[in-house]
Amino acid sequence: MDNLWRVAVFEYQRNVFKRSFLITLLSIPLFIAFVVGIGLSVEAGNKETLPVGIVDRAGFFEGMAVPAQLLAVWAVEYEHPVEFVFFQTEEAARFALESGEGQAYFILPEHYRQTRYVEVVYQREPGETTWMQFYDLLRAGWLAASPPQALARVASGTDFMVRSIDGQRNVPAGSGPTFGLLMPLFITFAVLALLIICSGYTASAMADEKENRTMEVLVTTISPMQLIGGKILGITAISLTLMICWSGITGLGIFLARQAGVGWFSDLSMDWRVVLATIGIAIPAYVLATALMVAVGAMVTTTQEGQSVSGIFFMLHLLPMYASIAYLKAPHNTLAVVLSLLPFTSLASVIMRNLFTIVPAWQIAVSVVVQILCACGGIWLAGRALRLGMLQYGRRLRFQNLLSRAARGTGGKHA
Repeated sequence: MDNLWRVAVFEYQRNVFKRSFLITLLSIPLFIAFVVGIGLSVEAGNKETLPVGIVDRAGFFEGMAVPAQLLAVWAVEYEHPVEFVFFQTEEAARFALESGEGQAYFILPEHYRQTRYVEVVYQREPGETTWMQFYDLLRAGWLAASPPQALARVASGTDFMVRSIDGQRNVPAGSGPTFGLLMPLFITFAVLALLIICSGYTASAMADEKENRTMEVLVTTISPMQLIGGKILGITAISLTLMICWSGITGLGIFLARQAGVGWFSDLSMDWRVVLATIGIAIPAYVLATALMVAVGAMVTTTQEGQSVSGIFFMLHLLPMYASIAYLKAPHNTLAVVLSLLPFTSLASVIMRNLFTIVPAWQIAVSVVVQILCACGGIWLAGRALRLGMLQYGRRLRFQNLLSRAARGTGGKHA
């Protein structure tokens, strides 16, 4: 057991205390911060703070003012409601637009009541908030002769509730997915990113010892399973280090975003059942992929060969993404259930199904058990590949030889 921990610590230290690891650690957070920063800057530049003009040639708004009922609703629904200003002539509205005192103006021609035709003039197209408030204002104009209660009811709109197929999840329509709802999806993408980033460490875990011919020394002091176990444990610790650092940076970013008033981060509530299920599937799935990549590193002759093959395991995890439409239409069909139980595809399948419905607990439990058993099998396979290929310098070990009767005999000799 001491040898296993020594190998794990050595594998961890020789990769973590490198300048390249620091670059890897900061690359993804910096990239995400760059993308989010661009999005926030664009959003800040698109804030509709300037007034919008209205030229009412049809006499549609006789009061020439926004009803108080609408102002009350807009103050609740919009963080920055747009102010509407009525102009007597188009020349006055154009002057306000060209002088930078307005963002656009609408013209209701004389025949508006018959044609419902409206003209809009702008230098940059108004945003969604402007259009929605203008439509509310038009409805208020058509209801001008109605009682104030009717106007207030129409102005408040209709609250739709979107219910999942099985009826176990309700989400307000138009609210969009919250950060908490998408947290399992973020965890899945983080695991896939770790597979890509750590594939170089994983593929070189055994290939380096074969290339520099230190394998002969290692096999005299440590068993193959201890060597493989230590390598996998060390690489998993590297991945956990990246994940913890990324989580800390993400948490800091969320805190700053909430302080800045970014609305998407206002609701951080999440379904912990789904989050824990994601973590329970992700850990053994990652160990399985790591063990198989270590096995590939023990089978090939150079580190470059191992890195080129390791991309296959990443692609296998992406297969359920191509079946997303099928999950949306029937998240409990046979294909969805089977992919949720199989190794490699279970992580993305369960997460994508949870976006549309609630995956039964028994399927999650079976998926976790399958992942753990496959991870144990992957570690055994990696140890077998090491025993068969540790002394085959310059020769590539074929995968079919790992399970053949001749390979078993050869493995016994090396053991």
